[in-house]
Amino acid sequence: MPQGPVPSTVFGERYSPSGLSVVSGTFSATGHSASFTPLAGRGFNITASGTFSASFQLERSFNGTTWFPITAAGTQLYVWTAPESEQAQEDENSVKYRLNCTAYTSGTVTYRISQ
Repeated sequence: MPQGPVPSTVFGERYSPSGLSVVSGTFSATGHSASFTPLAGRGFNITASGTFSASFQLERSFNGTTWFPITAAGTQLYVWTAPESEQAQEDENSVKYRLNCTAYTSGTVTYRISQ
């Protein structure tokens, strides 16, 4: 029987658990989550659940002060209006991520960011 953490497969690579603290909470108004800094080169998870009428997006920051929505070829990615579970990856060290609830009408969004 193997001892210690069981490695997981992420983007085709095997990793032991990162040991990073999970960022979790709820939105019941507009606002943002605490930041999460994933280990570079590894996938991380973004999940939101609940019954709600709201819009929220994943954002990143290179300095912890200025936050940017994530885009590809000018199209914004990682924007949700319903429960979701996604995976993303960051290749640069020390980049921070957060969820930002940009519009809120009702219900509760329960979120979790982890690696």
